Amino acid sequence: MLFALLSGLAFKIIEKINDTGNTYAKIVYQNEVILMINLKNNEYHVYDTIYKEQVHVARAQEGIYYVPGKTTTEMTELYVTDEYAETNQIVGIKVVVADEKISVAYQESPKDLCQFQKPTSSPLVPIVCLPNELVINVYTDIESDQFIPDSILE
Repeated sequence: MLFALLSGLAFKIIEKINDTGNTYAKIVYQNEVILMINLKNNEYHVYDTIYKEQVHVARAQEGIYYVPGKTTTEMTELYVTDEYAETNQIVGIKVVVADEKISVAYQESPKDLCQFQKPTSSPLVPIVCLPNELVINVYTDIESDQFIPDSILE
């Protein structure tokens, strides 16, 4: 028990040492990075992949993004609470950035576990949506000039 506590503390110290003051989230769908978001100011980059048309960023200033999900195809519940998604017939996972943390606000899967994961801004706490083949990783050790990869769309 003491070892686990010390290990956790060591990881936090290493995380702080490597922290650049920037916090980014990389969203990976079916093993491809599709979107990268700066959690401090909601700037984003959509990667030039076959999924780029399924990534919706029109509400980025509000901290709202829509990304594809393998099992998220039934959108009735989302449409009840999200007029924008209904109007634009968006099909996918709703991701929200608030208070410099990222979370999944809507998705469909057998037990809906990924939307019940608490918001994160820690590299040690990724959001994993296995049935939807979506993973959100947070990075705090990336310099701002590394935020813009070579293979981006926007």
